[in-house]
Amino acid sequence: MEHVLVGIDRQHDAWEAFARACFLAKRIDAKLHVLLVLSPASEGLSHGHPEREATVRQRLELLVEAAKSDGLQINYFITEGHYEEEIIRFVNHYRITLLVLELPDGDMKSAEKGSVSLHAIRHRISCKVELVAPKNKRQERIT
Repeated sequence: MEHVLVGIDRQHDAWEAFARACFLAKRIDAKLHVLLVLSPASEGLSHGHPEREATVRQRLELLVEAAKSDGLQINYFITEGHYEEEIIRFVNHYRITLLVLELPDGDMKSAEKGSVSLHAIRHRISCKVELVAPKNKRQERIT
């Protein structure tokens, strides 16, 4: 059986990646793993992002429940740590066969950070990686 992973944290809003992972898991009858990575407790308070993490967590939990009610097999995990390290650890521990990541949306600085993050992950895992581009906000308004 295939094992698909999508990882989310406060900086990696992977809503399009989550939707793509659900579609793929349903199509190929795979088990979907969803990993929410929260900031380390020591960093979370000092950087002032608990509200952002709470919002991401609430939205993700609603989406997971909706996908489960649609018949998907989903394992939902929450961990605390650094995004790249937790993704790598999860992929290796659960023998993930496909990692679905979302490309950053926004300015060049975001794109550069996303590229560094992707590079850090890709070279330390052995599964396939699918990259998903976020929908263009202008396109969403037009359609």
